[in-house]
Amino acid sequence: MKNLFPAFDSFFGDVHYEPSSEPKSSSVTLTSLSQPNVLQRKMKEEKMSHGGTVKATLSPVRLEMSPIGVVMYFCPMKSLQILETIAEGDGENIPAQAKVEDLQVPSDFKSGFYELENIELTSNGTIQVKATEKTSWKLIAKTLER
Repeated sequence: MKNLFPAFDSFFGDVHYEPSSEPKSSSVTLTSLSQPNVLQRKMKEEKMSHGGTVKATLSPVRLEMSPIGVVMYFCPMKSLQILETIAEGDGENIPAQAKVEDLQVPSDFKSGFYELENIELTSNGTIQVKATEKTSWKLIAKTLER
């Protein structure tokens, strides 16, 4: 162990730096610019409604590094592929807000456009995009052709 800040030893005790050999992952977040209205529209196109839960693939979504971490954007999304219906909706409107839960990107992540495979998508109070044990990110491109 290497003493990283010896001048602060008297204030904080020994402060040590231990480099990790394990790759770290980063959690994904949404911002006010993530455009959940695009996800909401795709959910409506697939006949989802409030209260429904499915396993799905979203493609493409954009991931960008920002000062607050990795941010996901739905604006380029062209398809929502439903893989399995877990619960039918109640026919009511899909909420406008969205949040992500437990989505992580690998340490070798690069900003770009991804296919987000095998997520759980729920519409109840907010749109919830949750990781499953089979969730994966497939890099499509660093930029999309127009």
